[in-house]
Amino acid sequence: MYASIPGADDKLHPDQTSRSKLDLSIEGCWLLALGLVPLAFNGPDIVVLFLQPKDFVLHFAALLIVAIWGFEWAVGAYRLDADLSSWAGFRRWLGSDPRHWALAGAAGFGVTAAISTVLSPSPAVSLWGRDYAELGYELYSVLSLLVIFFAIALRVREPEQVRRILWVIAGAGVLTGLYGISQRYGWDPIGNGQVQERVFSSFGNPIFFGSYLVMSTVVTIGLTLDRARHADRWWLPLVAILVGIQLAALWFTGSRGPWVGLVFGVGAFALLGAMSLNLPQIIRSASVFAVGLLIAALITLTTNLFGDSSEGSGRGLGSVLSGVTPAAGGLGGRSDIWEGSVRLLDSWEVQDPESGTLSALRPVFGLGPEMYYYSYPLVANPQDGIIVASHAHDWPLQLVLELGVTGLVAFVVLAVSVLIAGFVFIRRGRRDAVGGDEWLAMAMLAVIAALIGRSAEQIVGIARVGDLVPFWALLGIALAIYGIGRRGDAGIRPRARNALAHMPLAAATLLAGAALYIFVVRDVQMLRAGLISGDAFKEAAAGNRAEATGLLQKAADISPDVQQYHVWAGELSVQNARARADPGTALALLGEAYDTFIRYERRDRLAFTTQLRVGLAEVELVVRGDDFRRTDLIDRMVRLADSMPSYPEIQAFAAERVLLASQLDRSTLELGLQLADRAIAMESETSAQPFAWFMRGNALGDLEDLDGAIESFSTALQRAPRGQFAPGIHQNLARIYDATGDTALAARHRALAEEIQDALTGQEPG
Repeated sequence: MYASIPGADDKLHPDQTSRSKLDLSIEGCWLLALGLVPLAFNGPDIVVLFLQPKDFVLHFAALLIVAIWGFEWAVGAYRLDADLSSWAGFRRWLGSDPRHWALAGAAGFGVTAAISTVLSPSPAVSLWGRDYAELGYELYSVLSLLVIFFAIALRVREPEQVRRILWVIAGAGVLTGLYGISQRYGWDPIGNGQVQERVFSSFGNPIFFGSYLVMSTVVTIGLTLDRARHADRWWLPLVAILVGIQLAALWFTGSRGPWVGLVFGVGAFALLGAMSLNLPQIIRSASVFAVGLLIAALITLTTNLFGDSSEGSGRGLGSVLSGVTPAAGGLGGRSDIWEGSVRLLDSWEVQDPESGTLSALRPVFGLGPEMYYYSYPLVANPQDGIIVASHAHDWPLQLVLELGVTGLVAFVVLAVSVLIAGFVFIRRGRRDAVGGDEWLAMAMLAVIAALIGRSAEQIVGIARVGDLVPFWALLGIALAIYGIGRRGDAGIRPRARNALAHMPLAAATLLAGAALYIFVVRDVQMLRAGLISGDAFKEAAAGNRAEATGLLQKAADISPDVQQYHVWAGELSVQNARARADPGTALALLGEAYDTFIRYERRDRLAFTTQLRVGLAEVELVVRGDDFRRTDLIDRMVRLADSMPSYPEIQAFAAERVLLASQLDRSTLELGLQLADRAIAMESETSAQPFAWFMRGNALGDLEDLDGAIESFSTALQRAPRGQFAPGIHQNLARIYDATGDTALAARHRALAEEIQDALTGQEPG
């Protein structure tokens, strides 16, 4: 299929299997991504961000493919076998070929993502990512995934290449499945999965792990139909064991969405198989699946009898890393997110006011990659806690919100075209198999079934890099198989050389240089920062907070786009300041913390976490007499409260900080009272808000409405009579009663404050 570089064997032809070293190198890159992305994670605290190694491998493989492919195009003088310079030429190329429709849809998807990034309220965040613990939707990763898709779709031309890809996906599913089962046994030598109730293997979240297993399990079942191994008497029992391992691991994830996806995937395999397989093939695949279920049941029973019966937190590390609220673990939580997301489809709200032109373009190109996180709080139902949903928990809904109708249409064109190509190829079956080889028809069956299962799972799921890589690869494999069945469609052809032949080589050199620069500046530096942050956490665990702060500051300097490093470094500086008796040293440390937070704010001014931490540093400075920051603190807290209007805890936090900065100014005190009342107004739809009632009482007390203050403090105590705020509430009540002359009642409240404080700190009364 591929011509070699000049001077190589002239016999090389699209119909022959000889392949250039450049071609083999590109295949090695996509196999590297497919094999290592599922397996890579932070390991034994090498880096702090659990999924960072997956991003590193994906970007490395994609950028290397771009560089090699560009060089091959330059020295081999290849181009697409189509004239796309005019609309008429483009229409001729599209024709009635679903493979071409899919390629056009994928190209349109990438272009739409780029336009959406340009129009984003925060283009840098949409380009590189918002939270480096959960990448996959920012433009950098989207384009990387598309590179792997196009490489596979356009360059796979041999059945053996298809076989290798499917085996790598299945093999990674087995390895991660074994790791997940070991976690269920209570043994995890390289992570902390042994303390979790739901296993997450190397994916950091049971949902992401289950999503990968949906695809890999169906692909593994499809491998039973590979006639190349039918002479091996141990072949079918071996595949049954591999299927059983993955089914058991999927059960231990405790994720309902992936199980629904598996049912759809296996159901699609059975339905398509009934249409295209002969009876021995049906019996063979059904038997392997049945034995796999039996093996999974035995593994499950064994772990229940002999495994670690202690329950973990029930949430798993990934629920923290993914930005998924605890309520989102069930359909109730998802329906709440869907309700807010549908409202967002109607309003297209963003945090900052924008021009009419941009507002009109939002439905067309969406909010921008990674921008759902910032718009959702504006339309959400009242929420407990302060964790913001970063995903609509529905792939089509997420697509239309972040990339608009154009992005959704482009992806639908791609997906439907792939399904059409798959169904056509499967229906024709052996007749379309090149050289009478049935393997390609069987492989297409497994690929399409896996994609159907994955699609069903994504109706209620979230995708991350670990499961996005095989998903896009399977889309590419389906198109490649269809292309192999149409032998005349090589996809590329030689171009005549001319006097300007050196120009493509120069362009390829620039392309390779750009790819290397991006990889070093972004990924290598981020990995360096991750290693440094891992050392920082070890220092912090050893009690060396100053050393840990310095290391985190260094990590933030190396990777200024990673919010976590700034947040951790600033928080340690605040803790160090609180521990210092010397006021000058404490102020210097607080100033250092403030500067650390502000550095990240310049990159992402919308970041909620950073806004909260800047407010934390400013509160500490204001309390220590820094009047210069009072106005900024008040304005910042009001903006934060307005940006998260459905989060009562945020309203209460904002009220507290406004009141601390008020200096008894009446208008500021009334502002704090208003923020507290906002939180209280949502109490019937969320949970009790004792802190908001506490702040309301403080505001009314400073406004000299003592009766109102007593009523608010009493209500706060009714909500949480012995909670963490109870000592402070009793102390404030004691002050009010002292002021009104009721010394006995004041003494009683002081005694209660001391009693509850002792109970909270574990001290003996007295």
